[in-house]
Amino acid sequence: MKKLIAKVFKFAFSFVLISAVIYFVIVAVLMLTGKPKKPDLAQRGPAFDELFFDYSSLPELKSFTARDGTQLAYRHYSVESDKIARGNAHGLGC
Repeated sequence: MKKLIAKVFKFAFSFVLISAVIYFVIVAVLMLTGKPKKPDLAQRGPAFDELFFDYSSLPELKSFTARDGTQLAYRHYSVESDKIARGNAHGLGC
């Protein structure tokens, strides 16, 4: 019985030891390779400070008074379609 327990303990210890060695080898390789190089400007895409957004066509800002008296601002975007869309609205408790 003691031999069996010794074999199981030896197997479990070697399994844990091998797993730890593999883990630390992977960590070491990842640390040594470091971060990837930054892509050049052509690969990064547009710089957001160069983008222009036209806010002049936005609908007027309206306000709604919540139950606690807080003023909430929103914009109403009208729809040109006569079809009705049905769906669940988040937070309505439906």
